[in-house]
Amino acid sequence: MRYASGKVLTPEGFIDGHIGFDSGYIQEVGKGKAKDPVVQGVITPTLVNAHTHLADYIVPMDLSMSLEELVAPPKGLKHRMLEEANDDILVKSMIKMANLMRQRGISRYIDFREGGLRGAKLLSLSKGKPGVVIMGRPQGLSFDKEEIDTLLRVADGVGASSLSDWDYSQLLALAEFTKSKGKRFGIHVSEREREDIDKVLDLKPDFVVHMNKATSGDLEACATQGVPIVVCPRSNLFFGCETPLAEMLKAGASICLGTDNGMLCLPDVLLEMEFAGRLLRKQGVKDVSSVLDMAIINGRKLLNETISIGIEPGTPCDFMVTRSHNGNPSTDLVLRSSSIDPLMVCMGKEIWSGAQ
Repeated sequence: MRYASGKVLTPEGFIDGHIGFDSGYIQEVGKGKAKDPVVQGVITPTLVNAHTHLADYIVPMDLSMSLEELVAPPKGLKHRMLEEANDDILVKSMIKMANLMRQRGISRYIDFREGGLRGAKLLSLSKGKPGVVIMGRPQGLSFDKEEIDTLLRVADGVGASSLSDWDYSQLLALAEFTKSKGKRFGIHVSEREREDIDKVLDLKPDFVVHMNKATSGDLEACATQGVPIVVCPRSNLFFGCETPLAEMLKAGASICLGTDNGMLCLPDVLLEMEFAGRLLRKQGVKDVSSVLDMAIINGRKLLNETISIGIEPGTPCDFMVTRSHNGNPSTDLVLRSSSIDPLMVCMGKEIWSGAQ
């Protein structure tokens, strides 16, 4: 059996301790330093990236473009480039980004994949570790039952663009059909302008993304109906939109972290955690420990995984060890950890060194 020592996140909080692991499972969680540990640092479950557009990594940055010019369907720059791109280039770029996530402690990610059936199939070729949830999308902005039925044989669900892009009756039909197949339905909401939350919630989404322009009542409605909110504060601020994180917490919403478009932000949740923590401080929230929940537990809840936030014996290996900075481990993870700090990432029987 091998051991890791340091600050261990258990269901009761951080302890000075160690974990023993073997054959893909946590065998032991105890207090005190283990003899001859293979690694020492801050030991937590791996991270979840709840919103990506990995294929966008191939799109060059154009600082002169507005959000609409860059990403709005169907003629935004990214949509044109993705449609014209060679399949091999797209797959290689998505694998490259998946490998980057793995090295930075991300074990799961949810990707809104454009391009219809072709796009979903290309993303499926990059499956492995980390595990991907493919949220496909129809080719156009209309519902075609046969198209979506075929798409959902490859995709895990549908990730729609904003309410404002669609004829509502078509969007409602898309959502209802997706849910009838037992698949997930997610949608961008109030990213660049406020959208009708009642219409959104009538779609019965499994989660919504962004909510930058949402009112406090909109946020409370999501919390009341148990609809998680996925936020991407780095990407949003690039276009001048400040994510109302403090208001979301006040409303009692379940918040998950995503990194959004690959051409704007690398899919690094440690960077997103730091940004979210500093944004909360700006918005008057002194304790940033809630960011750990956003990165570790809430994404798992969104995926219907019933686990606690801490590391427990008898569970499959799903942990990372991050370099210690000798302060409060929660604060250090949120505000003082970077892409070079993961020392070990362990998922099942597979173990990787950290960022390279």
